[in-house]
Formats: sequence, C-alpha cells, structure tokens
Amino acid sequence: NSNISYVGNVYLGKVQNVLPSMEAAFVDIGKGRNAVLYAGEVNWDETGLSENKEKKIEHVLKSGQMVMVQVTKDPIGQKGARLTSQISLPGRFVVFVPGGEMSGISRKLPENERARLKSILSSLISDEEGVIVRTAAEGASEEELTRDVARLKAQWEDIKQKTEKKNITTPTLLYGEPDL
Repeated sequence: NSNISYVGNVYLGKVQNVLPSMEAAFVDIGKGRNAVLYAGEVNWDETGLSENKEKKIEHVLKSGQMVMVQVTKDPIGQKGARLTSQISLPGRFVVFVPGGEMSGISRKLPENERARLKSILSSLISDEEGVIVRTAAEGASEEELTRDVARLKAQWEDIKQKTEKKNITTPTLLYGEPDL
C-alpha cells in the first residue's frame, strides 16, 4: 500500500554503503530501496567520537554495521526514505528525545505557563534526556505530564531492549507508528 507512511518508525537498519563525498550513508531498513542518513542527522553524541576528530560520516559508519535510525521523510519516486539517528518519540504533551540534546517549550505558551511546565518536567527527565513541550501541554496537570513522560520512557526502554537481543543482522522494525 503506497499511502502507508513510515515517518516516525524506528528501525535497526544495516549500513549498505557510506559515501564520504555526499556525507551520507545508505541504510537498508527492510523496505526494498535503501534509505539515506545524512551526516547532519547523525547523533554525534552517541558515536563516541572524540571532540577533536572531524565529524565525518565515514568515521562512525561502516558497511555492514547495524544502526538505530528513525524515518523523517517517506520515500518518493526514486528517492529512498530520509533517516535520522537522533530518535524522538511523540507523546500527547511532549516529544521525548532520549539522546537529550534538545529541550524546549512551545513559544506559543504564556511565560508563567512555560515556567510551570519547566519546573514539573525538570523533575521527570535526567540530564541525558530531552523533551520538547507541545502547545497541547498548556493546562496539563502534573499527573498527566508524568504519565505522558513515563509512557514515552517505557517505549524507549522497549526499543533499547529489542536492540540488545544478540546478533541482529537483518533490518528490524523496533517501533512503528500505529496506522491512523
């Protein structure tokens, strides 16, 4: 079915080839055509690359390597899906960013509400985690926010556990957006 969207799905993909000249890697996610991961979408914090080493995709990805990726754009025509290795999981009130780089609160919210949300969320997430607070969080209770974050953290744990199974060598769906 061509109108199924893979956007948001998380896969353990297999690197097919790395093209230094394009600063990109082609990754098999089990969808026929290879998907593409550009250097700009690599989660550099997770790569363990030392500070002084150049952020070049060929330093962190090799052909045959398994890599956790999330689809950001569906395949169109001859172009494969676009990927990121900076995973984010959308909830009702927040988007959970396990890699922790981003934290932000919708600018559309009034200042006092932003402060309230920030203080609630600071107790719910660690320094290694990030959240982007959606406009929908306005007026949400501490309990609702706690539940949302807990559900997303559990989802992330589930994804991580699937990757820890031994010897996964074929592309695997780790988390799929439910079809709406």
